[in-house]
Amino acid sequence: MPRLAGLALRWALLPFLLLLAQAMASEFWNALRGQGLSPAWALHPLALWFAAGLGFRILFAFSLRRFGRDDPLEFLDTLEHELTHALVGYATFCPPESLTASLKAGGEVQLRGSNPLAALAPYYLPLWCLIAVAIGVVVRPGLHAAWDHALFALLGAFLYRLMREYRWRQTDLHVYGFLFSTVSVFILLLLTLALILSARGLLSWHWLTAVAGHVRRAVPAAWEWAHRRMAA
Repeated sequence: MPRLAGLALRWALLPFLLLLAQAMASEFWNALRGQGLSPAWALHPLALWFAAGLGFRILFAFSLRRFGRDDPLEFLDTLEHELTHALVGYATFCPPESLTASLKAGGEVQLRGSNPLAALAPYYLPLWCLIAVAIGVVVRPGLHAAWDHALFALLGAFLYRLMREYRWRQTDLHVYGFLFSTVSVFILLLLTLALILSARGLLSWHWLTAVAGHVRRAVPAAWEWAHRRMAA
């Protein structure tokens, strides 16, 4: 019975989460444009370092596969994946009981209980990037530019891990339903990116205040659209 109630609740929340995701994506994009984002931004040093982090992981893994070797950086990916489960589990009162990570066999963490934040943590929480952000708070001002370059390279590496792990066969994504998990990850990932950019002084939080108004305007429009569809 509790599982059926949880399933019903997730399906009931899904329309709201979809509206929230659309509103957040729209306002986040507007905020980036307000910061001067344009097609020319693809040549910005931070964008190039992001691409370098992603490109390095792709080429490094491809080169090792060509020689029949394992990618040693995949162990760090596995460790990050399992640690995010564990850390968010601690923060949400579902502490880990065991954790394993290995290069060839992958990893596993057993939590005492479960919740969506802990189950989906590896897909919205770039742990190495957040550690870099925390260290960056005490970095000397003269090193801030170089630190931002390193941070965006780590974000590129996180995208590589996300592309490898976010797939239909990933059991984490089916614990609460694939669609519910995907929308939730999208929302939480936007918040995490906003946190990172805000911490480095690259984006303010003002965009988030416009999300509530966006949702209020979207709800009547969505209701009217659904009513017309049912009446047709």
